Amino acid sequence: MRIEVDCERIRRNAAAIVGMCAPHGIEVVGVTKACCGHPDVAHAMLAGGVSVLADSRLKNVRRLRKAGIDADVMLLRLPSLSEADEVVGLVQISLNSEVETVRALSRAAQARGLTHQVILMVEMGDRREGLMPDDVLNAARTICALPGIDLAGIGTNLVCIGGVLPTLENTQSLVALAESIEQALGMRFRVISGGNTYDLDFVLRGQMPARVNQLRVGEGILLGVNSVTKNPLPCPHQDAFNVAADVIEVKTKPSLPEGPIATDAFGRAPHWEDLGLRRRAILALGEQDMRIDGLRPKRQGATIVGASSDHLVVDVTEAHPPVRLGDEMEFAPTYAAVATAMASVGGAKVVWSISAHG
Repeated sequence: MRIEVDCERIRRNAAAIVGMCAPHGIEVVGVTKACCGHPDVAHAMLAGGVSVLADSRLKNVRRLRKAGIDADVMLLRLPSLSEADEVVGLVQISLNSEVETVRALSRAAQARGLTHQVILMVEMGDRREGLMPDDVLNAARTICALPGIDLAGIGTNLVCIGGVLPTLENTQSLVALAESIEQALGMRFRVISGGNTYDLDFVLRGQMPARVNQLRVGEGILLGVNSVTKNPLPCPHQDAFNVAADVIEVKTKPSLPEGPIATDAFGRAPHWEDLGLRRRAILALGEQDMRIDGLRPKRQGATIVGASSDHLVVDVTEAHPPVRLGDEMEFAPTYAAVATAMASVGGAKVVWSISAHG
């Protein structure tokens, strides 16, 4: 299995999104987590005009720093108490929802003689990370008094676990909450971090509330699509990634399994239809390599039948050109497929540099 990454296309997408957001005063934070902090991808985002990078894992940030990338980095996943010192040493900004964790960051920042920026995350309905709105003022008041900590602003995240969509109503509620805290504490937040790729639709329609001045964008830059609808954004490329795998068997077989049916290797209960004899190819690619349901065959007429940990079964009866043993089949991956493939230690990765494709 191989995943190919065209960094020039990522650069162009980043430039398009930065250009889209800049007239509205919105900073684009380029999210590198799907590519495990690959330095070439980070360089492409920075070359496209992104000023801040973001990742969810410290090991990915270490990879960026080892490659000599000194841009500001935001830690997306809430820090662990045990990580406080390393967080302060590696990143300039972190998202937080626990006051006790920010106290630990404060102690670590003081010990290093640094100031660490914090964005306080607010629960706006998706039921992932964030303080409930009624608790934000007291938390903000406490954090503002901590030495070595700069409370840069507040933010939220939607879509990712509860599937709750950002709306103008919940985005405006975030802004209203920020302004009420500002009034109570006699301060003004530098940052209202409004969300992720999906929120770009509000920017395109000119509907984003004026105080929202930061979006954390990964899928929009990497794949050039809306993260929910998968509709193309006004980016030049939706094809910066390509997955390829070798065909290791081609046989004509009955489409209906024979014998008692139980769950498959991953505990799923499969449903089969009798389509008669079908020509099937098996590829050296499986669920252990990536999210197979995030792949779309590029060869016309080919359809994915299913996968186990190591084998991908593709119906190639109507494939054009015909599939033969030893062929390499290519697939267009979704964001989930990219993220899992890049994290897989078993897959070879080909990352093309910016200079390789003009």
